[in-house]
Amino acid sequence: MAQRTGRARTRWHSVSSTREYEGCPRRYWFGYVDKRPKDRPVPPTWRFGSVVHKALEAAYRGAMETPGTAPSDHLAAAMVALEAALTRHGLDTDDDRARATAIITSTLEADVLGAADRGAPLGVEVALRDRIDDVERIIGFVDLVLPHPDGAIELVDHKVTSRRADHAELRDDFQLNLYGWLARRRWPQAQRIIATLHYPTGPERVSVELEEEGMRRADRRLRSAAEAIARDTAFEATPSERCSHCPWQPSCPEGSAYSTGSEGPSGP
Repeated sequence: MAQRTGRARTRWHSVSSTREYEGCPRRYWFGYVDKRPKDRPVPPTWRFGSVVHKALEAAYRGAMETPGTAPSDHLAAAMVALEAALTRHGLDTDDDRARATAIITSTLEADVLGAADRGAPLGVEVALRDRIDDVERIIGFVDLVLPHPDGAIELVDHKVTSRRADHAELRDDFQLNLYGWLARRRWPQAQRIIATLHYPTGPERVSVELEEEGMRRADRRLRSAAEAIARDTAFEATPSERCSHCPWQPSCPEGSAYSTGSEGPSGP
C-alpha cells in the first residue's frame, strides 16, 4: 500500500468514512485517499433510494422556499426531479417510474412527519460541519430539519428500506447522534434535538429525543478514528465477510477469498 505524502489538503471525516476505516483501513484508503473508481457498480436498490431522496428533496425545498405551503403542494416539482433522477441513475423503466411515483405521492399526501403544520423547514440537505484542527474537518449531511413549536428541532433521515429500526437503535445510532452534535452547533438555541428515521415506503416514522452523552460519544468516536487515520501510513486490509460486498474487492488480494461463489473463509 502506497504511503500518504503530506497533509496540506483539508481532509473531511464523516460517519461513512469512520465506519469504513473501523471496518477495514484498506477500504477507507480506496474510497477516501486513493479515490479510485469502484470495481463494482452501485446496486439498483441503492440507486432507487437516491431517486426517491431527490424527489423528496425537491418537495421539501419547495416548502422551505415558499412559506405557507406544504410539501404536498410541490408534488409537480418532485415529479420533475424524480424523472431526472430516474434517467441519471439508469432506472427509467416503467416499473421503476410507477413504483417511485407511488412512493413519492403517498409520502407527501400522508405527511407522517407533520411537516405541513410545522412551518417552513429549517433546512433541506443541510451540510453540518465542525473542525478538529486546521486540516481535519467533520461533515455530515442531514436530509431534512424541521422546527417544533416548543423550540426543539427534528433531524430527519429518509430511509428507502424494508427494515424498520426501533427506538433503542435510534437512541444509540452513530449517525443520528453525530448529526445531533453537529446540529447543536448550527442551532445552539434548540431546546431539544429529535432524530427521526422516515420510511417513505410506509410511509412511517420512528423518532427519539437524543441524549447529550450519546451525542458526545458519537463525536469522540469520529475524532478517535480521525486521529488513527492521521497516524496510519500502511492502511492494512482486515479481511472479513464484509469483503464480499466491498465495491473495491477485486482490487484487494486479501479480500479475494471472500468473493461471491469462491472457496474461502466465507464458504462456498
